[in-house]
Amino acid sequence: METILCPPGVPCRLGWWNIPIPLRIVFFVTMAIAVGIMVYGIVQRVKLWRQGQPEAGFDRFWARLGRTLKYAVAQVKVLRQGYPAVMHLGIFWAMVILFFGTLLASLDTDVFEVIFDAKLLKGDFYLAYKLALDLAALFVLVGLGLAIYRRYIVKPDRLNTDWRFNLTLPLLAFIVITGLFVEALRLAVMQPPWAAWSVIGYPLSLPFRGIAEDTLRGIHRGLWIVHYLGAAGLFATLPWTNLFHIFTSPINIFLAPFRVRGALTPILNLEEAETLGVSKLTQLPWPRLVNVDACTECGRCQVVCPAYAAKQPLSPKRLVLDLRGALTAMGRQRMETDKRMTTAEAGGKKAGELSDHLVTVRYVASASPCHLVGDIIKHDTLWSCTTCYACVYECPVLIEQIDDIVDMRRYLALMEGDLPSSLASTLTNIERSGNPWKQPKRKRAAWTQGLDFEVPVMKNVDEEGVDVLWWVGCAGAYDPRNQKVSQAIARILHTAGVNYAILGEEETCTGDAARRAGNEYLFQTLAKANIETLSQYQFKLILTQCPHCYNTLLNEYPQFGGNYQVMHHTQYIEALLREENIKVRGGSVADRPQRNWKVRGGSVADRPQRNWKVREGQGWLGRRPATAEDYLSRSLLPGPLQRRIRGAAPHGPLDRHEVGGDGADEGQGDVLWRWGRPRLDRGRGGCPGQLQPSGPDPGDRRERGRRGLSILHDHAGGCPGGQGCRGSDRARCGRDRGGGVGDRVTG
Repeated sequence: METILCPPGVPCRLGWWNIPIPLRIVFFVTMAIAVGIMVYGIVQRVKLWRQGQPEAGFDRFWARLGRTLKYAVAQVKVLRQGYPAVMHLGIFWAMVILFFGTLLASLDTDVFEVIFDAKLLKGDFYLAYKLALDLAALFVLVGLGLAIYRRYIVKPDRLNTDWRFNLTLPLLAFIVITGLFVEALRLAVMQPPWAAWSVIGYPLSLPFRGIAEDTLRGIHRGLWIVHYLGAAGLFATLPWTNLFHIFTSPINIFLAPFRVRGALTPILNLEEAETLGVSKLTQLPWPRLVNVDACTECGRCQVVCPAYAAKQPLSPKRLVLDLRGALTAMGRQRMETDKRMTTAEAGGKKAGELSDHLVTVRYVASASPCHLVGDIIKHDTLWSCTTCYACVYECPVLIEQIDDIVDMRRYLALMEGDLPSSLASTLTNIERSGNPWKQPKRKRAAWTQGLDFEVPVMKNVDEEGVDVLWWVGCAGAYDPRNQKVSQAIARILHTAGVNYAILGEEETCTGDAARRAGNEYLFQTLAKANIETLSQYQFKLILTQCPHCYNTLLNEYPQFGGNYQVMHHTQYIEALLREENIKVRGGSVADRPQRNWKVRGGSVADRPQRNWKVREGQGWLGRRPATAEDYLSRSLLPGPLQRRIRGAAPHGPLDRHEVGGDGADEGQGDVLWRWGRPRLDRGRGGCPGQLQPSGPDPGDRRERGRRGLSILHDHAGGCPGGQGCRGSDRARCGRDRGGGVGDRVTG
């Protein structure tokens, strides 16, 4: 048959060369047992996942599939770091090629030859096949070499080494190397004219030439047996080693929820819920149990964690692995329970005795000697987290560590009342005074006293409303350092003629700290009160300088019906500069990495961020994307420019408003002015595209603001006639919660 299907001189693969039929049968039986053990291990793990709470994970199928292809197949997050990218992609893609190569070989031998009496691997296709598989084997060995060097020689803190890695890395290398030598021995015996296409196997075969054929055939057969025993061992042990992420990581990526980044999951029906938070693994939604098995143990989350860098008792990687260990222990208890039940049934107990026995067994199995919160996951570990989302942003398989941490905090805060004393005092202050510093509400607008113009308050604005409702935030209102930032922003808004107002004494904490501390009840109380306050007024968008308020107002208030257009002050001022409503000049150069919540929590990291780089007469100097390594929110503008803005006079010539220092001359110092030339405007009182002067005019500040700021009309989603939108009116404000933050931010 082989001679007929593979005539002499034609490149062709000979199936089962030098392997007798009895040995083939042993091979199939062995591989069936190994695959059966693998399937058993996977099924047992899936049963553990299903112990979690029900949650939808299969909606939006095509979107989930596309996301899986992006992060599991293309592995775009893995590519962020060079060395791990070369290492992992070399192993992953090469193993994929080798897997499909083995599949094609099986189809060629067991399907095409037996059923169709033909050959699939023949001619030029076979030559390309051999070349691809040999190169894939080389790439696997290179990737494994990089992995072994990094894990056992370099030994970075982010990587751990245990029996699983000690088994899988050498085993993979052993399988690939023995496969190459099996090929080399076959080539040494047959010596086909196309042997050079096996770019790795052919050089390895040269030293074996000249050895007796019977000897080579014996070595070939023995090495083939060892090679496939290694492959069978890999399959059989896969569910219990680090290679299990081959299955769990794509599953986790597929099941990951679709929601706005930075928005925590609310507790529904808070007043009626029997349990609040999570104290047992079975209280987690079942897709979150897949999370703990999906971890690749790459340690990227640990590297970017500010708590870990500060020597706090938190490693996001270690937390996930501890949860995995707890899940494994739960599985062992479950198996012990099944074993005892089987023993009881086999003992011939009577129905009543058996029932009592099973109840006792189930009770003993469920009564774990260790508590999830306190024993497995320490309290200090939970309270060390800053919920900065750096770990979530970096994770290549979309694990949500923050959700687990906050859910366990909710249990401590709402069920146990166990909070650190300083945090408990802060939450008490927020509950009683509406701010973390226990300052009276009457002083919330006290920061405006240092200005030489009046900052309008919403309750004093007429029914027509304003364009911009400025949410100052607790820090901006009470903290002495942040009060200077608020004053600087007020001068910018006043100089640019923006139609804005603040809430003043009506403003209270958004509840961000309460929610992330686990006190969901306090957060929902504050959120509903703020939404009720905002619903009384008309405005087009909310402006805030606090990244925490930004995230809460934009991403979390919609969970309770508060749908608003929200802009961070950096985005808004950037829009003013781009539209030339204001302009920066000066000799200083500054960089603005505005990060933290606005980036990872608010999904702004994926959008290019302009650098606040200004030089005299040059304007913008470039841009760069935000990165996860930029931990801290920095200042809005250069320090010298802030000082000049804070001390600036609010008025000036008609075409130019200087916000410089003491008598700053043109070309000296830093100057912020409103550009006085006609431009395309979509403001009130004109059709789209109508030219309107953007410079100050004798009219009041509200009229100037509406004429001069087309960004308001772009961002507000086209509210008709330029009229202010009521904050809770989603339809008029045109807010679409379907996309990410980057889809909603103009500028």
